[in-house]
Parts: sequence; structure tokens; C-alpha cells
Amino acid sequence: MYMKIAVLNHSGNVGKTTLCETLLQPRLDGSEIIRVETINSDGSNEEKLSAKQYDEIIKRIDDVDCTIIDIGSSNIENFLVQMNEYQGSHDLIDFFLVPVTTQDKQQRDSIATINNLLDMGVEEDRIKVVYNFTEKDAGIEEQFAIFLSDKTSKKIAGNSPAIVYNNNIFNLLHKSGLKYKEVYEDQRDLRSLIRSAESNEARQELSNLRAVKMLMNGFNSDLDIAFENLKF
Repeated sequence: MYMKIAVLNHSGNVGKTTLCETLLQPRLDGSEIIRVETINSDGSNEEKLSAKQYDEIIKRIDDVDCTIIDIGSSNIENFLVQMNEYQGSHDLIDFFLVPVTTQDKQQRDSIATINNLLDMGVEEDRIKVVYNFTEKDAGIEEQFAIFLSDKTSKKIAGNSPAIVYNNNIFNLLHKSGLKYKEVYEDQRDLRSLIRSAESNEARQELSNLRAVKMLMNGFNSDLDIAFENLKF
């Protein structure tokens, strides 16, 4: 599949990177993530590009057929400026995914992000919305009332929205010292391994991994529905 997706929002803390790694990359075979963020801002050694390196970004998106561009909030304004200066470069990106969360500021910033894209000439059908960190015990209309009060944003979100629910999986992964990708890709028969474990310590470790895996399976079922509703 040949596809380029940019994930962006003027607000931080809307889960852009997590969505890139859990919602998008596992469902887009062979995809790679380009991280556009202030270099070493998170203390990691992972390669990042600054929005000021826009020429390099638009070269790199063609390194593989499917590219996900994770644009950090510290770089989004410069990224949009550069995209506007490189006239027509927004057409190199097939879809722009805007995560929106329940906080008032994040909802207003999500509306502003969508309006910025429209002002630059991005068509409505190329803008996608995902409701992130959503609670299952309250309606979308109640949780995202500010965002949905904007007619254009509501239209773009559509009647079958992509919804990612709050889930304890990330707390459990952190507590267990496990990484999402490692657990996601672990296809071992944990039940058999637990039964044949030679020590209580090994059995407990495998049992903990099985619990994490089961919670992740439920989370991924919700992500499957969200991804389908994005209609890429």
C-alpha cells in the first residue's frame, strides 16, 4: 500500500506518538515512522528531524511505500509554515490525522489545526479525526462538545467516528517493564510455557505477560474498529 499520513495537532498530550505506534503502524504493512520533533527533546537516541529540515522530510517520505509522519507539537507551527512555503507539498501527503482529546484546550486546538489545513488547501476528505483517550461510560457528544460545536470539524469526524478508548494497558506495560511492540509481536503459546515452567519465578513472569497480552488483545480489537472507521 502506497500511503503517506501526517499525524498532527497544535496541542501536546493528545497521544500522537502512541497512535502512530499502536493504531497505524501495526495495520500498515512495512510502514515506517518519521518523527518530527525538537532533536533529543525526549532524551531518547531515536532519530528525529526538525521541521526546519522540511526538505529532508519530503525526501524521506519516499524511502518506503507507507510513511507515517509524527509531528510533535513543538514543531507543528514551523512544519505548517514550511509546508506552505514548499508550494503544493501538502499534496505529497495523502491524509492528515488529527487526534482530539476531551480537554477543552485540546478540543479548541484540534479545531484550529483542521482550519489551518483547510486554509492551506487540504481537502476535507483528506483530513481524518480520531477521538483519543475516550471514556466508554459517556457519549461522544458529551465528551467532545466543544469540538463538535464546530460544524466543519463535526462533518469531517463523520457519523462513524474513529474512537480510541482509555485503557490500562500502558500503565500495566510500564509497571511490568514491557514494551508494547514486543508484547504485540509475541506469538508464543504462553499457556503451554506456563505449564512447563521450571520455577515459580518463571511461571509468574509468563503469567504476568499473559495478563498483559490478554488486555492488549482487547485493546487491539477496539483499535481494529477505529482503523476501519478512518477509511484510509
